[in-house]
Amino acid sequence: MPVNADEATETSRVRALHDLNVLDTPREERYDRIVRLARTMFEVPMAAVNLIDAHRQWTKAEAGLPGLENTATDDSMCHYTVQQADTLVVPDTTTDPRFRTNRFVTGGTGIRFYAGQPLHAPGGEAVGSLCLFDTHPRTLTAREQEMLAEMGRWVETELAHQAELDRAAEVQQVLMPHTTPALPGYELAGRCLPTQSIGGDFYTWHTLPDGNLQIHVADVMGKGIPAALIAATVRAVLVGAAQYNDQHQALHRAAAASWEILNDTGAFVTAFSARLHPATGQVEYVDAGHGLAFVLSAEGYRGLEHSGPPLGIFPDTTWQTHTTTLAPGETLVVVSDGFLDFFPTLEETLAHARTAQLHRLPAERLVERATAFARARGHPDDVTVLALRRTSNDPTG
Repeated sequence: MPVNADEATETSRVRALHDLNVLDTPREERYDRIVRLARTMFEVPMAAVNLIDAHRQWTKAEAGLPGLENTATDDSMCHYTVQQADTLVVPDTTTDPRFRTNRFVTGGTGIRFYAGQPLHAPGGEAVGSLCLFDTHPRTLTAREQEMLAEMGRWVETELAHQAELDRAAEVQQVLMPHTTPALPGYELAGRCLPTQSIGGDFYTWHTLPDGNLQIHVADVMGKGIPAALIAATVRAVLVGAAQYNDQHQALHRAAAASWEILNDTGAFVTAFSARLHPATGQVEYVDAGHGLAFVLSAEGYRGLEHSGPPLGIFPDTTWQTHTTTLAPGETLVVVSDGFLDFFPTLEETLAHARTAQLHRLPAERLVERATAFARARGHPDDVTVLALRRTSNDPTG
């Protein structure tokens, strides 16, 4: 616990830090850019963004301090910074009783100057410091302190932005299916892995009043918040249109309803929309520029036909509706183009699926394997997979 810190205040401060969900996250260019700029602007050899946890200092970004990550509180200079409202400037660490025995002062790092700007969570709690280090005693002018405070506000904006992204991600996940409909003779599963906190991919399914199953998989051009906002809008119109129209009309009415927002934002959406008739296994579908829907079986795979361009390209597009039939043991798999980043061609992607014997797996296991593959290799684009497997000829199970 920081020296002289009130216990209740310290508990609140640490809770606010944890609520940011930034501790132990990978390095990010938006923070690295700030410390690089700070080092240049203030002509110091070292700069860092340090966050002060209950019993450690964790370094989110550094320039000139390679390998610095976790520091014990007793060795942390920044834990003094979070105890005060203004910039902490120590012109000569060897003459300051708080710092003169610090290992970063007495050891090989040889720090002689320290300046720390408190960083605050959105609720006002001090959670860390944007700090400068030099190996020679020096000070900061009043103007330089103003500049450091301004850069600190820049870091605070990024921290608050992360909290907003986390909340948006929670909301976006609510829009994804959390249960699967009772569908005797079939298995259904899906996952979406955004490359950022939130993304432009989505999938959804719902049972229609006549007992048929409606599924949608879509990919909005772009990433992050703008793509996620458009995805939420397109999802809503697709689901609404499917409730009261056949498969052909549903896609066309959804496209018309979303045309204005797509045209105004310059975005487009690839979409695969399909309707399963459980009794026969027949699937009516429209593939609007998606091109990544396949039926896996013991014999290999068959690709499904394209219906036309993505939504948002042309205002008066007509998409053709196609049909296929799932036989027992076959699985309809729909993915987003994030999976194409892992192989040079689509054919090699499908060959890998064949080699991995994905057609033998239950739908849930297939989805787990596919998303684990993406996580293990890193995915620069959003990754989505949906699997619908027919297990039986008998619609009653």
